[in-house]
Amino acid sequence: MVMMTEQNTGVVATVKNLGISLAVSNLEETAKWYQENLGFEEVLRREFPEYGTRIVFLEVNTVRIELIEDQKWHPIDRPNPPQHTTIQGVSQITFKVDNIEEVIAKVKSRPITIAWDLIVVEDIGFKEFFVRDNEGNIVQFVETFEPNK
Repeated sequence: MVMMTEQNTGVVATVKNLGISLAVSNLEETAKWYQENLGFEEVLRREFPEYGTRIVFLEVNTVRIELIEDQKWHPIDRPNPPQHTTIQGVSQITFKVDNIEEVIAKVKSRPITIAWDLIVVEDIGFKEFFVRDNEGNIVQFVETFEPNK
């Protein structure tokens, strides 16, 4: 039985900026994809030979992605949206954008796989579409607007 005290009630921590870690098969190619397509910059790189891993941290604005290349890496086959949420774990990485039509036009001019083309969800005020990065991870772009009620 756990005794309730001040230490085990309330929030554990006040969180700030969100970061995400992605297990990847090719650290260099994936870092390049996020740099060239989304403007991320490398801020830190480290090797952990004792674990068979290499990492690189990428940042843009207040967004941080850690890419981890592990010698024992193996892929999962996450389906395209809307079925992408049938597998445990992070289903997509979401980035808010100001002009989704501009983003779509740029995506369509590049060799980027669209996983789900533009949809508008009126009741929650989302315009969104999904792509796959070079490793097959799903990336969502969202423009928000005031929903019609």
